[in-house]
Amino acid sequence: MSSSPNPSLERIRQAERISAARVVVYPADQFEARSHELVDGHRAVLAAYGIKELKTFKRDWIGNPEVQVVAALSVKTGKVLGGARMYRAHQPSDLPLYQAVSDQDPGLGAFLEPFIHEGVFEIGGLWNSLELAGMGVEALFLVQAAIAALPMLDARHLFALTSPVTRRMQGTIGFQIEEGVGDSGVFTYPTPKLRANLARFTFPDHVESAAPAVRELLEQLWQDPTGYVHSVNGPKGELQLAFEMNLG
Repeated sequence: MSSSPNPSLERIRQAERISAARVVVYPADQFEARSHELVDGHRAVLAAYGIKELKTFKRDWIGNPEVQVVAALSVKTGKVLGGARMYRAHQPSDLPLYQAVSDQDPGLGAFLEPFIHEGVFEIGGLWNSLELAGMGVEALFLVQAAIAALPMLDARHLFALTSPVTRRMQGTIGFQIEEGVGDSGVFTYPTPKLRANLARFTFPDHVESAAPAVRELLEQLWQDPTGYVHSVNGPKGELQLAFEMNLG
């Protein structure tokens, strides 16, 4: 679940104000051009902070109906403002995290197998635009949309490789670090100087450990997956997030 480091306050202040965004979740065999925009946006955000190569910059997932796209779009212009993707696993090697760090732990595949039998996705490629950051919105709502999608996709577990930025959010949304893999839960990724943790959300077990506001949003999405509108009050005013869970 990689994410951009916090942008500077000055860059956030200069970001365009937006009043409404759509948060859409759909299979990756739809909206091909938008999927390429998501990869390009993620690459640009991380390149600004010195990360020029990342294994999740691949585009081979585009067109795969078993990959679910989570995208934030400007209601006014349709511009991609952030996103992520969810990879379904039938075997450990289907997961980008396995491809990225299994060389650091030969037992990672055996660890993942029992979870895969119960239904597993990995969320990755997570990024957020300056426009959303300027409205006081972190990438948290994209992860919440992915969590809400789990029971709709007949899956129980959502895994992620968490960066220092996303680790700040994981307790709020009920993710737990897997300390039994890697070096006490730590992997060297995505660069030799950076560290990532393997984290997991399990439905419904971890719902109660999420913050009350997160639980409320999840419940609203489960009740109204294609029409729920969530209001966020940020430093530049109110932002309306309209969720559309169009799952394949």
